[in-house]
Amino acid sequence: MKKVEFPLFGENEYMFLNIGRLIDIERMTGKPAGEIIKNQNLDLGMLTIILSVALRHHKMRTPQWYANKLQDLVDEGIDLETDIQIPVVKCIAGSGILGKAVYYKLFPEEMTENSKEELETERKN
Repeated sequence: MKKVEFPLFGENEYMFLNIGRLIDIERMTGKPAGEIIKNQNLDLGMLTIILSVALRHHKMRTPQWYANKLQDLVDEGIDLETDIQIPVVKCIAGSGILGKAVYYKLFPEEMTENSKEELETERKN
């Protein structure tokens, strides 16, 4: 499980997802967590749900709270894709649910010789 820095809603905040939190997202959306990314289904409703789950260790906030804050940020000129969607994708990949190849593609700085060998073995099989 990887923590992804995300200070847009509070200083020093970070988000993370683990199996329990992914189950919560699945319950709230009715969609499997892996399919959200594979189908590129990160619409605004999905983003607000993921943010409410991935950041809840800081404060319990509703998806509607995040919708209001996203509106404020968009009004201020934030780039929705770069500043919100990409970190959320990294957070989902950081959970490990999308596999090692996707994880290391998004976090190449964590690639070690051992993990590189594991990925090569996986690709051959």
